[in-house]
Amino acid sequence: MLAVYADEVQRLTGVPIPDRYVVRYLPLGMLLILGGFFGPTGYWAPWRILWRLIPKLNDWFPDLNGVWVGSTSSNWPTIKRLVEAAQSNDRTTEQELHDLPEQQDAMAVRFTNSLFKLQVSAGLSSTNGESVSITAKPWRNQHTERIHLSYVYRQQTPNHAITDEEAHLGAADLELAADNYRRAEGTYWTRRAWRTGRNTAGILELAMLTTKGDRKKSLQQYAQEHKSSLAK
Repeated sequence: MLAVYADEVQRLTGVPIPDRYVVRYLPLGMLLILGGFFGPTGYWAPWRILWRLIPKLNDWFPDLNGVWVGSTSSNWPTIKRLVEAAQSNDRTTEQELHDLPEQQDAMAVRFTNSLFKLQVSAGLSSTNGESVSITAKPWRNQHTERIHLSYVYRQQTPNHAITDEEAHLGAADLELAADNYRRAEGTYWTRRAWRTGRNTAGILELAMLTTKGDRKKSLQQYAQEHKSSLAK
């Protein structure tokens, strides 16, 4: 099959090319071209320029690069109430636990993606903790055709509370909105302080803020700014 391309190149250039060279070097050349086009993640990456010119391409493979802001809704109040009940003579009912409101917090996320890479970094407004994905994978639900982003992350919390840990693992599954790839929501869960039953879970809601982002600004700063805007 590759020999056909050798004949075409020879016909166009008039230069004879042995079939063995085509078989050996054409796949490598095509891989280098694809890697150079789809591999970079910067704002001026070739594929990202094309995607901005033809936005419809995002329906097939969305450009998620940039800073996203949103909120988390955690079940921490429920866990806290259970711990308080265990440490006292108080009683609590399942209905009381069900009625407790979730704890809200603003967050910022930076997605870095290309055809060969997906990395997720996040920061919360309430702590100095930062999380970075250790594995991440996009996938399409075969029933709904919606794109999901599933990842496992490691969070570092330098000045953690006594009920927290300096580092813990967590996971999340985000689903992109069907009509707007710049919005996503899903669930997350953590391994934080699991020996004492304090491992949390909750809901994530995110929306793209900017496709470029200021690398000099931390994700915690973005999260704090978003928290301030929500309070207005």
